[in-house]
Amino acid sequence: MDFEKAKKLIDDADCILVTAGNKFAIADGFDMLDEASFKVQYPDLVEKYDVHTIGDALDKKLPSWPEQWTMWRRFIDDYSVNYQPSDAMLELKQLLTGKDYFIATSYFTHAFENAGFDSKKIFNIFGDWTTMACSSGVNHGLKSDLAIQGVPKCEICNSEMEIHMPLTAHFYPDTDANTRMRIFITNNEDKKMVVLGLGVDELSPQLLDPILHLVSQFENWHYISADLDSSDLPQNIVKRSIGTGSNSKSLLEGLIN
Repeated sequence: MDFEKAKKLIDDADCILVTAGNKFAIADGFDMLDEASFKVQYPDLVEKYDVHTIGDALDKKLPSWPEQWTMWRRFIDDYSVNYQPSDAMLELKQLLTGKDYFIATSYFTHAFENAGFDSKKIFNIFGDWTTMACSSGVNHGLKSDLAIQGVPKCEICNSEMEIHMPLTAHFYPDTDANTRMRIFITNNEDKKMVVLGLGVDELSPQLLDPILHLVSQFENWHYISADLDSSDLPQNIVKRSIGTGSNSKSLLEGLIN
């Protein structure tokens, strides 16, 4: 890969739009589909509920709210409350220092916020398990679940609260964050924008095709991608793109060194 060209694009950019998907989460230490690690870390959940990954466990409806929240609480504590940013996350933070940026991500553990990125510049497209919403289906607002123990109840209707993710029946997207992202895009349509794709794959198509379409629309935009190589990208943006075919960690290391 031509790291010098990529570095120059970033140095010259007026702004950077980061799209961070599942493979970036893995680089940051969170693999929701890793059976081997889950078996070691949560053998009791494997035995009791026949779940084999974090993804399995999040999809599982348990017999009672106390059981449900006990399981959710363990994941939130392990991966959010006790979160430590990886080298990849710290390198991304270094890369964006002094830049106008926005982050759209399917990574739902509150990692970017915990790493010190501005929460007003983040759109968690799949929600955030450190927030909770009323299970009644009525939008009574979101609350943080970081400090709760036991089964939290809605302050308005006393229904049980549930983590705010699409796996629940009552998930609603963060329209405020979506609006902030749209404003960021609109304000920078004619500026030199670099879209930095980190670990975007088939689990988060919302972060790929629509973004590539935007790059094709605006001639001052460039696309730099981990995990995809040039042959994976639309022909109409290849000349304004760098597809590394590597991974997020390798790409970020190369960009800051």
